[in-house]
Amino acid sequence: MRIERIEDLRVFDAIARAGNLSAAARQLDVALTLISKRLNRLEKTLGIRLIHRTTRQLYLTEEGLEFLDRCRAVLEAVDAAEDVGADRTQNGVVRVTAAVAFTQRQIAPRLHRFIKAHPGISVQVLSNNRLVDLVEQRVDAAFRQAPLDNGSFVTRTIAPDGEILCASPAYLAECGEPAHPGELIDHRCLTTGDPAPTSWALQRRGEQIHAPVRSVLGSTDGELPHIAALNGAGIVVKSCWDAIDDIRSGRLVRVLPEWWGRSRSLRVMQPVRQHQPRRVQLFIQFMEAELKEAVAANRDLDLFPTTNA
Repeated sequence: MRIERIEDLRVFDAIARAGNLSAAARQLDVALTLISKRLNRLEKTLGIRLIHRTTRQLYLTEEGLEFLDRCRAVLEAVDAAEDVGADRTQNGVVRVTAAVAFTQRQIAPRLHRFIKAHPGISVQVLSNNRLVDLVEQRVDAAFRQAPLDNGSFVTRTIAPDGEILCASPAYLAECGEPAHPGELIDHRCLTTGDPAPTSWALQRRGEQIHAPVRSVLGSTDGELPHIAALNGAGIVVKSCWDAIDDIRSGRLVRVLPEWWGRSRSLRVMQPVRQHQPRRVQLFIQFMEAELKEAVAANRDLDLFPTTNA
């Protein structure tokens, strides 16, 4: 013998509390015929009569009284388990990863609002420019600015992104501003990569070129050329998300504004899971809303491409 449906136990408990089938049906907001059907099924499964019914009243049999005690113990355990499940999905730790610069400039300044809104959730950030193994590192969500497609993960675009050229006002006052990508070879360029690139891939309304550049400073860490650009060392190519605050403040100025670097989008990647904890969904939804608000608030700077990669 095995009881297949927990709903049958809830019906029996409701009948015992209400004192009759009609009141139990109203309490559970179901049809009276369904109440009767489930009670009959439960008695048939157990092989005992739980309730004696007359035209005016019903009362529990001795077996019914004994079963009611056990039934309520089961229901209390189920409710407690469901409470734990709800609490665990709403609360706990969210593990996210992102590049160092994006973490510092876009995630970190917003975390206080998320933490205040969701005091039961803790955020653990793996800030790393290397691509970490999401499964091995138990990462719930990875924010990526490159077109990484992997069938093992759920990937979704949450905001536009693009590479732009920029330099400090001091550098442009000293060296002038190039009018065409072909003039970049005559400027001090700050590059990322090892070996340092000898050209930058640029595009404009379908036109694509590889503009020769002379790297006066190269680094595998994209933050070093960024800081050097802020101090007037030369022209740098940066993600618009990395440069937006500096351009808004005037510390950097966009160079060759009609031209873009590599096409990109900001994506969030998650391990494939059927039941994603609610806390993870809340964090992703929060970041997506925050970034969309930032895009809308900075439309006047024309830093974001109109189409995603």
